[in-house]
Amino acid sequence: MSCRTILYGYQVEDGKTKIKTDEAQIVKEVFSLYISGKTLDTIASFLNSRNVAYFQDEVRWNKNIINRMIENKKYMGTDIYPTIISSTIFQQAEKVKSQKSCKQKKQSAEVELLRKICVCGECGNRFKRVNTWGTREKWLCSSGCSCSTYIDDAYLINAVARIFNSVIENPDTLRVTSTSYYKPKKEVISQENELLRLCEQPNIDFSVAAKSIFSLASARFDCCHYDEGEVSDELIRNVSQLSTLKKMEEKAIKKYIKQVRICPDGKIAAVFINDAQITANPGVK
Repeated sequence: MSCRTILYGYQVEDGKTKIKTDEAQIVKEVFSLYISGKTLDTIASFLNSRNVAYFQDEVRWNKNIINRMIENKKYMGTDIYPTIISSTIFQQAEKVKSQKSCKQKKQSAEVELLRKICVCGECGNRFKRVNTWGTREKWLCSSGCSCSTYIDDAYLINAVARIFNSVIENPDTLRVTSTSYYKPKKEVISQENELLRLCEQPNIDFSVAAKSIFSLASARFDCCHYDEGEVSDELIRNVSQLSTLKKMEEKAIKKYIKQVRICPDGKIAAVFINDAQITANPGVK
């Protein structure tokens, strides 16, 4: 793979750096697309789909190349590089980049909480949040399970808030039959297998083995559930004293909900700390 030694948009002729017209047009287009709200990935994919060469007929655009381009002040002109992008356009691109960063920070509190507790209702794997079209986001199963309904931040947050408000209005829906069980997670099974392999080795280091055993015991304990009704009673008592939520409140969700399950048909279910599972009413928006 060839590497560029001259900044994209320029060429060297007679020992001087000059504008390469066709590439300069692409530079201007990249800035225009970015200012209009397109993401780095979207712009890169757009150029690749048009077979726009990056260097010596190689089509290999990616978000890092686009990012370096919109951050490179040389496009505004220097003693060596002629001007391709005006200072006004460059500053507009900087402003868009800054706004996108601020938007991500404002969303982080709610989004980070959901990232920790959202799982796929079909396979049990974690759900991940990705940017897909422009500034829009989508929640997808990390294992690749398909979801027939578009799930974005607003849909998910509103569904969780609605579920919580439904139990505030009717706390008895949280009452579940007394249960006792041990359900190991994939991580625990992996730890068990690792410990077995460790025990099969000659001359085992005692400190390493002990650490592995205690770690596994703790992980197994976290997978145990035992409730004769006390947890449900306490949960119902606490929830009945709450006021209706105007939005998804991080503190309340973190305290009473241990998991949010997203089903392939788009339905959202919340699993409370006593294992009561409440599903959002159809048509949650």
